[in-house]
Amino acid sequence: MRIPDDRIAEFRSLYSDCYACGLSNPIGLKLDGFHRRSATEIGATFEPRPEHRGTVSTLHGGVMAAALDEICAWTAVLLADTLAVTATLDIRFRRPGEADGQYQLRGALGEASGRRLRITGLLCRDDTTIAEARGLFLATDPVASLWPTDA
Repeated sequence: MRIPDDRIAEFRSLYSDCYACGLSNPIGLKLDGFHRRSATEIGATFEPRPEHRGTVSTLHGGVMAAALDEICAWTAVLLADTLAVTATLDIRFRRPGEADGQYQLRGALGEASGRRLRITGLLCRDDTTIAEARGLFLATDPVASLWPTDA
């Protein structure tokens, strides 16, 4: 069962305490604006806070990695209709990220075979790629198992 576009925020509320996407988590990243960009790509936004810094003015690499992992997981939810866990995640940091402003996240679903999903993620700022990830994710529970049948 596919989550309707106008109910993504409602589904997301099931995970309000999530470190990366939970809006109720006081120390979380609070990724926002999850949406389908096309049949094979999703998007979201991220606005880092001062505590997400690495050095004086740069975004911490671990924070970037968590954001990329999350956009990949949401790609499984919105495009493959399943929850998924990370099996492997290869990250390439292309340039330092600034610790303020807004970032765009994109996730794309590649090959799917059984429980295995190949997913890529991008962390961009002003159309410039800051970091990218390629991962293998394992499907766990279908979205329908957590979503009301009247959705």
